[in-house]
Amino acid sequence: MRRCRDETDVREARFICAALACALFGADADAQSFSADRPGISNPPHVLTPGEVQLEGGVELALETHGDEPNTRTLTVPGATLRVGVLSFLEARALVDGLVFQARDDGPDRASASDFALGARARVLDQSGVRPATALDFNLSLPTGSRAVSSDGVDPSGAFLFQWALPGRCTLDVNLGLGSLSLGAGNSRRAFQVAPSASFGVALGERASAFVEYYATLSDRALDDDHGVDAGFAWLAARNLQLDVSAGAGLSDSAPDYFVSVGAAWRFALF
Repeated sequence: MRRCRDETDVREARFICAALACALFGADADAQSFSADRPGISNPPHVLTPGEVQLEGGVELALETHGDEPNTRTLTVPGATLRVGVLSFLEARALVDGLVFQARDDGPDRASASDFALGARARVLDQSGVRPATALDFNLSLPTGSRAVSSDGVDPSGAFLFQWALPGRCTLDVNLGLGSLSLGAGNSRRAFQVAPSASFGVALGERASAFVEYYATLSDRALDDDHGVDAGFAWLAARNLQLDVSAGAGLSDSAPDYFVSVGAAWRFALF
């Protein structure tokens, strides 16, 4: 009797493992069926279906130099975004850079906590001919971070997200971000910012994709304009798990000279 019970337990365990493997590593996984905001700056207008949850994050290392001034190396982790599908056209979002470690050649290392933001994304239009798929992002950043990296204010921002599906399994994502940024403790002024970006992506087989991108942040006062380019790859390791790597370079003096980033996006269902 004991042996029969053990054999039944083994069969049940095998069945559970097989079911989990099918759910996670299903053969129908496709790089174009999984959408994440990372890697890169431009975001696609995809919205999670109700009950879906997606956690995205990674590690970014940047090097910044300014002529004869000391070099600054910055490590940011986890650069996290939590996305939750609420309605068929709407998802809720929470965003935080997390911990920002800075090492300067002429001074002590510094660790700071970043501000925290809450937001939402609304899907507005699907693609129809030359009309792109369109969504709107709304974010509100809260001054929860350390003094060294916090804006020290409540900062609203938003973005128009456009995507064109092109022949040859290619995509073109264009974003136009708008924001009002506080300028730090002791400064009551704000900077109005416009952040355009454009990303060209291509599927490389069934599980991999690549992109190349231009992005900028244009400010009306007190802050220098940033321009940069980056490129990278994403690989669908499992049906609900994407891994990525990217690297970029600044095209303006105020932007980081170089950066590299590795990360992942994991999706699961609440119900």
